Amino acid sequence: MVSLNFFVTVSSLFAASVVQAALPQSEYGPQLEALQKNVRAACISTSGVDETAISNVGNGVFTDEPKIKHYLTCVLKEGKLVNEKGVFSEKNIAQLFPDKYKEESLTNIKSCIVKVNDITNLEDKIFALFKCYYHQNPDLFVFF
Repeated sequence: MVSLNFFVTVSSLFAASVVQAALPQSEYGPQLEALQKNVRAACISTSGVDETAISNVGNGVFTDEPKIKHYLTCVLKEGKLVNEKGVFSEKNIAQLFPDKYKEESLTNIKSCIVKVNDITNLEDKIFALFKCYYHQNPDLFVFF
């Protein structure tokens, strides 16, 4: 039992220290890096989400739960990527990506915006957007 508790504790600590993204952090542009640094901790605090849920989304496992939806919404709203009415700012989104990933990333995101635009609940809309964006190309998925 002690070794199981030790394993769970060590695994949890490791998961808490990992920032999830298929796109390596070394490839982030300055705007994306700043967004990650500025909003992640604040959004974890306000949403009450745990690191396991964040890690799961980073790995493409989307569990429909209120805390992760609140976290996702917080990140986009704090980053000025979506407004209160659910209108996405393609201009602000475009500024996040490094040039070599910008075109494909924007194409994928725009495609997903069209798919989720009819969802009226903002948290559901943003959750669906992230899920769609991941499935468009997991190698370009950015999540922290």
